[in-house]
Amino acid sequence: MRPLFSETSVAAVRLIIAVTFSVATIFIDSRFDALTMVRQAVKTALWPVEQVAYFPGQFSSEVSDWMQSQNLITERLEVITLENERLRTEQLKLQTLRAENAELRRLLGVKERVNERLLQAQIQRLSNDPFVHRVTINRGLLAGVTGGSPVISADGLVGQVVVAYPHAADVLLMTDATHHLPVQVTRTRERAIAVGIGRMDRIELRNLPDTVDIVPGDLLETSGLGDRFQPGIPVAEVKQVIRAQGQPFTRVIAVPLTPMARLSLVMVDLAEGES
Repeated sequence: MRPLFSETSVAAVRLIIAVTFSVATIFIDSRFDALTMVRQAVKTALWPVEQVAYFPGQFSSEVSDWMQSQNLITERLEVITLENERLRTEQLKLQTLRAENAELRRLLGVKERVNERLLQAQIQRLSNDPFVHRVTINRGLLAGVTGGSPVISADGLVGQVVVAYPHAADVLLMTDATHHLPVQVTRTRERAIAVGIGRMDRIELRNLPDTVDIVPGDLLETSGLGDRFQPGIPVAEVKQVIRAQGQPFTRVIAVPLTPMARLSLVMVDLAEGES
């Protein structure tokens, strides 16, 4: 036996009822605002659901923005770091140039005070042997440098050329243990021989009479004896006078005025070398 109403007709009736109800609801709401409170209640009830639904998208967007910001900050930090390193390098170069310019001005002052032929030179190498105090300068025979030429700095005597090559020369420092230098005390004109002892910061005067007039603070200069160095070149400052009881001789310790360990620029006295 067939049913009075088929499933298709029931579904159609339900659809018609739903559409009619919807149209009536829309008409009533648009004309009388009867469902405003209902909409607000529904929206309030669904607000947490909306937030939960929007959260993944908002979170991913914020994470993406944060990562882009971090990448931008990292790139800027790298640029700033590189720029800082460049500026530090430039600052070091500037300090080096300032020191060299100051040394050049001092050397020019020496050249103006000394009426001789002075040739500027730069120290290229130091001796690898700690017991041999020699340096190599970048001037040689082609520039007029010869063996025996005195070498001075803005502070005083450095040493003398021992070997000259076409483009370079070896200089024996006055602090070398084999170097002997005729000197005199500026204050009293007492003469002596200054001997290197293998230390950059010290020379000695040995076998002086016990009655010699010399005290700490006295300045030593070249005496001109031996015709190797012109007289009056500053050499060292007396630091200690040792008079041993019962001994006939006095030993004097002096500190070179020229900072041997920090030398970079020197002057070669060509006139003395030629003579």
